[in-house]
Amino acid sequence: MKNLLVALTFIFFIPTLYSQNTNLPKTEAKGDLQEVTLYYENGAIMQHGFYTKDGKLHASWESYNLDGSRKCYATYNKGVKVGTWIYWTDTKITKIEYDNNKIVKIEESTITDKPKNNY
Repeated sequence: MKNLLVALTFIFFIPTLYSQNTNLPKTEAKGDLQEVTLYYENGAIMQHGFYTKDGKLHASWESYNLDGSRKCYATYNKGVKVGTWIYWTDTKITKIEYDNNKIVKIEESTITDKPKNNY
């Protein structure tokens, strides 16, 4: 009986400790949209964006590197890629213009400093 009690204690106690150290997605209703923020294990923001009620990506969506620097900025219209998407690396910026999920234009430029994020 004592061994069973110890085993049950570990079964319920260990997941409680683990769950306190994980960064679960943060969701918040914003009008007709659901705002979502995903996190890296270190607490830094991984992605931030919006979904419609039926689960389609909508409006802006941003991705960040582990160090907090920007990785990508994208826009959607009810799940459809639209507007100018921007990708950052250590050495270049790539801009891809979408119209109704189709690539219209691609531009690349070399950079010396990576832009800072807005968070």
